[in-house]
Amino acid sequence: MLIETKDLKKIYKIEDIEVPALGGVSFSIKSGESVSIMGTSGSGKSTLMHLIGCLDKPTSGNVKIEGQDTINLNENELAVLRNKKIGFVFQSFNLLPRATAIANVELPMVYSGIGLKERTKKAKEMLEAVGLGDRLYHRPTQLSGGQQQRVAIARALVNEPAIILADEPTGNLDSKAGAEVMAILQKLHSEGRTVILVTHELYVAEHAQRIIQILDGKIVADRAVSNRKKAKEILAKIDEKEENNEHS
Repeated sequence: MLIETKDLKKIYKIEDIEVPALGGVSFSIKSGESVSIMGTSGSGKSTLMHLIGCLDKPTSGNVKIEGQDTINLNENELAVLRNKKIGFVFQSFNLLPRATAIANVELPMVYSGIGLKERTKKAKEMLEAVGLGDRLYHRPTQLSGGQQQRVAIARALVNEPAIILADEPTGNLDSKAGAEVMAILQKLHSEGRTVILVTHELYVAEHAQRIIQILDGKIVADRAVSNRKKAKEILAKIDEKEENNEHS
């Protein structure tokens, strides 16, 4: 099993007040699955994402990644695990504003100790794979929101992680850019990647094979998606509509 969570609980303390965020969450995700974690604001989905991504530790319970317990790992060990096993794609892109696209994609490899020549070659290949081969030396301010998110996806992929963890990946994008990003994520899944989407939008969640729904810190549904969305078909419809508008 790629990911296993057991009775995850998370309580935040604000002065003397305890605020429960997760109330005993257990599930597993197989290698190669495409899963959405869905919930409204305050449901606990972002807390769960941080625990799965080893960005935070639970108050109790445990997360296993490829059979490895994470609960007793120190900060350095967690950082190494994140760098090798998990590629993050965030709603706000989290790109270095003064760095070029290729420098942003190289960053995880710097922490892995990979040499400059290999870093540059691999970063270029990743950017070409997401359609940005002509934007290698553009800074984030010179890129559209959709292009910035594609840089973030290239950065998430560059260390060949076992897991792609995407937090509201279309949240700051228009419908066309959002469809393009979802098409890339679906392609990655079709190539055998494990993709986890964290979202509050049903139409985004339905791009996955399975939806785990969170409410008030607990799982209220875990179901297969019967009407899985195809991002490429949605994108084609958007393009067709734009073309018709241009000719009208």
